Amino acid sequence: MTTTPATLTAADPLSDVFAPELRPVLRRLGERPLSAEAASAQGAVWAALAQAGALHDPQAALPVAELLGETLYRGPYLDTVAAVEALAALPASPRTAELLDALRAGELAAALAGPDRRFVRCADQADLLLTVDGAEFGVVELDRPGVRLTEHADLGGGGLFTVEVAADVPLVLSGRLADPRALTDRIRSGQAAYLAGLSRGALDLATAHARRRTVFGKPLGAHQSPAFRLAALAARLEAVRSLIHCADEPAHALRLARELAVDTATETLQLHGASGLLDEDDAQLFYRRALTESALRR
Repeated sequence: MTTTPATLTAADPLSDVFAPELRPVLRRLGERPLSAEAASAQGAVWAALAQAGALHDPQAALPVAELLGETLYRGPYLDTVAAVEALAALPASPRTAELLDALRAGELAAALAGPDRRFVRCADQADLLLTVDGAEFGVVELDRPGVRLTEHADLGGGGLFTVEVAADVPLVLSGRLADPRALTDRIRSGQAAYLAGLSRGALDLATAHARRRTVFGKPLGAHQSPAFRLAALAARLEAVRSLIHCADEPAHALRLARELAVDTATETLQLHGASGLLDEDDAQLFYRRALTESALRR
């Protein structure tokens, strides 16, 4: 049982990087401490996203977010595309155009912070911090003196930060968002798509295990109880994906995607049994990431 794959714009560079045989490796890239090899691989993924046009094509954002969720890839993609959309809605200015060009080309990456976003994902991989408080926003460079990143250990393996910005740190750009809700909706839709992709990855892992594992002389998936549970999760996934892509109710879509991710990852872990708890098994990784990602406020 597999679900319908996401359709990507200009997919060739991404199909190479996210090939099925490479996905188990990509799932481990977010784990801390970050090795030099992992940092290099993350750079290759970011370059592929930029080459595919995924940083400037609004139509690609949700399919790419699903793909990243399916591979459990942690990076600044979701925040960067949200920042691009926010800055693109501002009145034209040379500085805004300069930042937009750099973000769309993958030369810069962004992280988002605000009163309702206590934790910033992958702030150590970003160059700019966009702070949003209602309609007011400001952009600072993360490598400036006076900007402090504090990493927090989390169940998902790391990559969550709090960011403190001293009052004397100069702003690269500041102003007011014409439609703050549009940015909030973009963030929610992106996170919902990421969680839907995570659910698809966990479901495919569970299905593959159910086909391989033999119980009472036949594959686990041939027994009615696990087969029906997996089928129900697949049906829920398609319903959630439809809601995400219609973009009418991003808050509702995010709520359902959170529930689905936790339920699917839990079922995957349970089907794997004790072997799924081992560090080298991806079942426990999907479970830990589902709990962490579903808890993040967006």
